[in-house]
Amino acid sequence: MRISTTMIYRRGVKWMNDHQSGLAKAQEQISSGRKILKPSDDPTNSARLMELHKQLKINEQYGRNITIAYGRQGVEEVAVQESGNILQQARELAIRANNAALTSENRQTIALEVRQLRQQLVDAANARDSEGAYLFAGFKEQSQPFTNTAGGDVVYNGDQGQRSLQVGPSRQVPVGDAGDSVFMLIRNGNGQFRTDLASDNTGNGTITVGSVTNPSDFNNYFMGGQYPYSIEFTVTPDPSDPTPGDLTDPPPPIREFVIKDSTGAIVIPSQTYTEGEAIKFLGLEVAIDGKPDNGDRFIVKPAENQSLFKTLDNLISALGNPDRTAADVAVLTQGLDNALTDIDQGLLNLNQARGRIGSRMNTLDAQEEVNQSFDLQLQTLQSNIGSTDIAEASSRMNQELLALQASQKSFVKIQGLSLFNYLR
Repeated sequence: MRISTTMIYRRGVKWMNDHQSGLAKAQEQISSGRKILKPSDDPTNSARLMELHKQLKINEQYGRNITIAYGRQGVEEVAVQESGNILQQARELAIRANNAALTSENRQTIALEVRQLRQQLVDAANARDSEGAYLFAGFKEQSQPFTNTAGGDVVYNGDQGQRSLQVGPSRQVPVGDAGDSVFMLIRNGNGQFRTDLASDNTGNGTITVGSVTNPSDFNNYFMGGQYPYSIEFTVTPDPSDPTPGDLTDPPPPIREFVIKDSTGAIVIPSQTYTEGEAIKFLGLEVAIDGKPDNGDRFIVKPAENQSLFKTLDNLISALGNPDRTAADVAVLTQGLDNALTDIDQGLLNLNQARGRIGSRMNTLDAQEEVNQSFDLQLQTLQSNIGSTDIAEASSRMNQELLALQASQKSFVKIQGLSLFNYLR
């Protein structure tokens, strides 16, 4: 095989260029810390690195979503806690108002305090997050959820939507609650049924909140019957009442009651009334205190949804009742008792809302730990595939440098070999 001078030069230059490229590549790998400088260096691992980089970016977004969700949950928790504090203050005022030593003027002063608390509750329900979005408006977070109507009622303008954020590959966490579930749709009474006086009662009788004693009978007969039910009283003189002119104290009149449904049908036939004794029917029991007059009625009906604002309105209304007659005192006492019961239901609902918020915050904490662990695994795998082994790269750089130097020296000697050098 004949090797021309041109071929010797070409091969010598190529070998030196190859070793210079290898030297430059090793130097760049050491300085950049990256083993794969371009996809053609390792197509398979290059594709894996791109996928790992994508997963890391997605995981980074999950972390930002967790930060946003945690901040929004924190603001919501403060708003719900503030609402609970407002209701607790209203409860204390209701208890203070139910004091026989207070006058109507004293109760009007308390009513003014409750009005201020009501406005504070509206402000808390219209709380916003750090971005200015309303917390309790559902998906309509740019619109004020609670407003006062011309008639003085509070209406909900939001919807039932619940915004969620993706905080993990397969986990979404709600970052708020619709305002109607927190402030509007709260069962009054004891949560299952409620009691009240008829508006035309003349005696001083009041009725307790009551409780369900047999859930099956309550659902089948009370809820399945013709409600509301009324406990109607009949008062007649005792037959042993002394004759006119007798100076002895007359015996108390006999009080009896009958329970009817809304059609007037008798549910429980006539029974003798004993003050404070439990009255049981259709899976529930109540008790009546005081001395009802003839024709007095007490109403028992299923619980209804009632807003926290309406609860405070009812308390304000009850505080405005007079206390001149025994019947007035009964209406006042019953109104305050019902307001206390409804406030307790509101506090229970707010506590449940706080429980949901706390549960979601715990979920965010747990997911953040999972994401951080996954992120560490991704970074480790990324480093194993794409990071430079400094010792190996340094050794290879020295090897390329030695080879380059050898190529250069050999080229110098070879390029001087020529037949004409011997003919001179």
